[in-house]
Amino acid sequence: MAIFPVLEAMRAAHGLASVNVRKGESVLVLSSADQDETILGALVATCEEAGATSVTTVILGVPAARATYAHPPAALAAARAADLTIVATSMAFPRAYDDMTEAILGAGRRLVLINNAPMPDFCRGASLADSHALLETTRRAAAAVSAARSIHVRSRGGTDLRVGVCRPCMVLTGYADDECRFGSYPSGEAMLSPEEGTAEGVFVADQFGQVVYLTSSGPQLGLLADPISLHFSKGRLIKLEGGVAKAQLEAIIAAADDQVHFLGELGIGTNPCARPIAHVENKFRIGTAHIALGDNHLIGWGGASRYGGKIISGRHIDLVTADVEIDADGVPLIRNGDVVA
Repeated sequence: MAIFPVLEAMRAAHGLASVNVRKGESVLVLSSADQDETILGALVATCEEAGATSVTTVILGVPAARATYAHPPAALAAARAADLTIVATSMAFPRAYDDMTEAILGAGRRLVLINNAPMPDFCRGASLADSHALLETTRRAAAAVSAARSIHVRSRGGTDLRVGVCRPCMVLTGYADDECRFGSYPSGEAMLSPEEGTAEGVFVADQFGQVVYLTSSGPQLGLLADPISLHFSKGRLIKLEGGVAKAQLEAIIAAADDQVHFLGELGIGTNPCARPIAHVENKFRIGTAHIALGDNHLIGWGGASRYGGKIISGRHIDLVTADVEIDADGVPLIRNGDVVA
C-alpha cells in the first residue's frame, strides 16, 4: 500500500478522533464492504491514540436497495452499547436520518457521521480544517445568531433575505457534544431553525442544492446549472424564478407535501477549507449561506427539542449561495468570507 494515502487518511481521522474520543470510552467504527480499508484502519488507530479503551469495527454488506435499507440487529446492538459510533460507510447507505441514527440517539450515545465517505473526499477539502479552530469559529458565529432577534443575509448574486430568531443556533462541526450527540465530519456551519413565518425577501441560490428525502426517494439537484430566485413572504415560498435549475426544483417541490414551501433553516458556512464541489461539502464553505425548504423538526438531533422547529415535511431541500454578507441585528457577522462577530 502506498504510504501517502495512509498518511492522508491518518491526518483526517486524527481531526475527527481528537475532538470526539474521550479517554476510557468504547468506540464502534461502522464501515461497509465497498469502503476503502485505509479509512477504517486510520480511524481505528487514531481512536486508540486518543485514549479509547476499546475500538470495535463492524463491516456491513452493501445494500441492494438504499431507500429500504435496515441495519442488521447486531450492528444496531453494537451501536447502542458503544459510547461513540463513527459511521464510515460508503455513500450507498442512508445518511443523517435512519434507523442507525435513531438507535444511537435513543440509547443516549454519540454519533459522528462521515460526510465525505470516498477516500479522496475524506482526506481533502473540508477535512483539512483544524478541528479545534473550526469548532471555536462556529461557536462564535452561532452565539452571535442566538443572541439576535433578526438575521439579514445579502449576496453578490442578489440575495436580500431577513429571518427572525426565536431559538438557539446549533453548532455543526465534526464534534458530537453531550447535548445534540451528533457530529458531521467534515463540516462547519452555524445552523438555525428560524422563527416560523418570518422569512421575508429573496434568496438567490447560485451554487448547489441537496435534497434530503425523509420519506420515499427522488432526484437530486447538485451543482446548479443557473441561479434560482426564491421569493418569501411570511415564511412561505411564494414565487420561483430562473431557468433549468428552477425547473428541476419546481418538479421536486411539486412531488412533495405542502410543508416543503416553508423556509425551515438558515445555515452559515464556517469551514475555510471546504470546496465548491457537487457534494454536501459545498454548503460548509465559509462565505456561503444556505437555506432549507421543508422539514426542520429534526434539526438538533438529540437536542431537537431545543434547536428544531415546527415544520414537518418529507423533504429538506438545501440551497446554497456564495459571497454573502450577514448581519445579526444590524451588526456585521460575515464579511469578506470571514466571521467578524
